[in-house]
Amino acid sequence: DNKLGVTEFQNKINYLQALQGELTRTIEQLEAVQKARVHIVLAEDSLYRKNEKPATASIMLILKPNMQLSKKEVKGIVNLVAHSIQGLQPENITIVNEAGRILNDPDDMNDEEKGVSAQTITQIEMTRKVRDTMQENLQTLLDQTLGEGNAFVRVSVELDFDQRQTDRQTFTPVVDDAGIIRSQQDISESYNGTSTQPGGPAGVQANIPGYVAEEGNANAEYERKESTKNYEINEAKEKVVASPGSIRRLTVAVLVNDGVTPAQQDSLLRSVSSAAGINTNRGDTISVEPLPFSTEARDRRAAEEQSIKDRQDRIFYMQIGAILLLLALGIGGFLMYRRKKQQEREAIAEAERQEALERQRQEEEARAIAVAAGAVQEEELTEEERQQLSEKQALQQLIDQKPAEVAMLIKTWLAEDE
Repeated sequence: DNKLGVTEFQNKINYLQALQGELTRTIEQLEAVQKARVHIVLAEDSLYRKNEKPATASIMLILKPNMQLSKKEVKGIVNLVAHSIQGLQPENITIVNEAGRILNDPDDMNDEEKGVSAQTITQIEMTRKVRDTMQENLQTLLDQTLGEGNAFVRVSVELDFDQRQTDRQTFTPVVDDAGIIRSQQDISESYNGTSTQPGGPAGVQANIPGYVAEEGNANAEYERKESTKNYEINEAKEKVVASPGSIRRLTVAVLVNDGVTPAQQDSLLRSVSSAAGINTNRGDTISVEPLPFSTEARDRRAAEEQSIKDRQDRIFYMQIGAILLLLALGIGGFLMYRRKKQQEREAIAEAERQEALERQRQEEEARAIAVAAGAVQEEELTEEERQQLSEKQALQQLIDQKPAEVAMLIKTWLAEDE
């Protein structure tokens, strides 16, 4: 929407900001990208071609911790931006990370980007995969046989990626009428009757027609048979297409510790040859050589592994100790809380008991005063109160009747107490 008073320049700025924002949000959808900034400079048209300025773009990426962009992902970002802006060429796009390193630097291009065909890359990867797989299998065999660190193997493999097509046509001769008859011609002649017998002296004269002397007629029988068979040629056509990827040449080198005996070396030579599929007819070679191994790297690796294990053990024990301490604190706090609550309940119970005793004492004193004052009817008195009242009345009567004797008795009691 063009607002009233908005210039073409302002519309261009708004379009540029919207385009940059959309590209930023799209790039941030990548898993490895935490934040992105996109800066675009649109192309400037001119009446003269030499004065035209192409469109350019700069992209800054902040990647998530411990994550990196692959070359294919960087190339994907370049193509995404290039196809989103009219007239923007991929070579005019620069991508940098938070450290300022150019991610699409032409100097860092791999072989595929530099023009090596995808087929060549596939062949290299296939060769590497075959070599690594074979080397890993052989190394596992040696480790299980001699123990880890007592033998090392390296494999060099050369694959044949030439695709061959062989057309073979074989002709087999017909033996004993075993072929297929293509055509056959049979001729049969027979004659039975009389004929003149040729005769005369031997020589030229006797064999010249018309000069043969006839010696009379004789019975004649004649028969001739002729058979001609034409057989189809036994022809076999074979088309063989050899798939690329077969092993052209294989070289295996095995280094064993000098503690391995010659008999063991010969056994290893045969075993590794069988496991690797060594074929001397195609030029494969294998060697098993004893050498004194340096234990420095192994000892250093063992020391590092032991140090890591000790550190992990310390961390584990510290974690166990912290957990036990937290459990002890938790249990202690719980017990203290329970004891405090128990004490509070006992204090409340004791206060209630004292209050009840005090209330009971006050009630007893008030009743005793009421009983003594005669404010309580005799039928409302308890048995104990009646007995106490009876004893009190008897004692009062004794005091009234014999005051001197009672006084003497009290003095006697006081004297005994002293």
